[in-house]
Amino acid sequence: MQSNKEKFLEYAKFESRFCKQILGLSGLGTATAMRLMGRNARALEIETSVHRNALSGLADHVIEGRVRRAIARDSRRLEGYVETLTPQRSTEALFKDPQRLIGQRILAVKSPEGAEKGALILDYSFVFSLFARSFDVERIAARYHIVIEPSWSGSCDRDVLALAGRQFPVFVQDSEPRDIEFIERMRTNLVPIPIAANWWVDTRVFRPLPDVKRDADIFVNSAWARFKRHEAIFAALAALRARGHRLKALLVGYAVDMKRDDVMRLAAEHGVTDQIEVFEGLRPDEVNAVLNRARVNLLWSRREGFNRAIIEGFAANVPGILREGFNYGYRYPYINEQTGAFATERGLPDRLLDMTQNASRYQPREWVLQNMTPQLATQAIDEHIAKYAAQAGEPWTRGRLATKVTSLHSMAYWDESERARFEADHAFLRSALR
Repeated sequence: MQSNKEKFLEYAKFESRFCKQILGLSGLGTATAMRLMGRNARALEIETSVHRNALSGLADHVIEGRVRRAIARDSRRLEGYVETLTPQRSTEALFKDPQRLIGQRILAVKSPEGAEKGALILDYSFVFSLFARSFDVERIAARYHIVIEPSWSGSCDRDVLALAGRQFPVFVQDSEPRDIEFIERMRTNLVPIPIAANWWVDTRVFRPLPDVKRDADIFVNSAWARFKRHEAIFAALAALRARGHRLKALLVGYAVDMKRDDVMRLAAEHGVTDQIEVFEGLRPDEVNAVLNRARVNLLWSRREGFNRAIIEGFAANVPGILREGFNYGYRYPYINEQTGAFATERGLPDRLLDMTQNASRYQPREWVLQNMTPQLATQAIDEHIAKYAAQAGEPWTRGRLATKVTSLHSMAYWDESERARFEADHAFLRSALR
């Protein structure tokens, strides 16, 4: 169960304005001391972390000035961050062999034609700095427009900034208003496009299955990670159980900083083990089959990024619940009367009960198909590149971008037969490895 220290830190970081100011200004002071000692790389790490956590407006203002100067001094190194990258366990193989990114995490969606550039999409934030370190970026940018798809909220991020300050545009998918405003204030080569990673759900995989019985109440697709806040979910189930309502929850996940047994231990501490069914390591179609058993899809993180799981649920026609204040508090338009609802911490039990009992009043798949598909995201990218090209006096022919989809482990083409026509583009990328 969450310790008193963990509870206080969560309160201080997310709830208390006073504590947030103290944390933000303390972080800024620590970063200042690091810079005075010549430890600029460590200072930048602290500064970007403070900014991403939205702790203090004053600290953010100072940090933005420092970040702008760091980019101006040497954008390619970014205070040494790019050249000293260290992998996580999950990304170690890609760091050792960045060629494996090509066609998976770096995908060509348009080939160059004469003087007209092609286009590449890079997804997952760790890829951007690895791309900057491992590839001849300038050579690639001479032939392709580069579009990046961050996997976490907060554009004041060293991975995103690793491609800032160049002599060519880098288009950033970001539907978070706070992030867009930051990018615009930086006045660099980064160009925001108001879409995000959760637009690229394959609605052919995630779909209603009429032959599957809805025998469960809640679906939670999450990593076994503390930021997913399983304990708060189990507390809501326990509160409902005390009122005579035993809701069944289906959990799909994979190990991060917790394991399956840790999650089940939390369930046991709240007395709801018999209400939990856990799945691990499922394929997307298997996830969809489990989704179809549930009446509501729950995402209860305080902050992460552009979560696809909630949109996957919509595509399966399962309404969703998002925590009030998620990320930076923006009330995302994809949560509406047709798709689902927001909920507060205190109000979660009642929201769960209401939506599981009245799930039929929602029709989220219809909304997604009309407003938030890979095809619409492709059009948005096309429009923004076309606008930039017109202003720069460069050629750009609309309607030639291939559509792709994004999953946990890779990107793919909507029509995988198109992969063959981009073989030459991916071969060029391999030739541009350092």
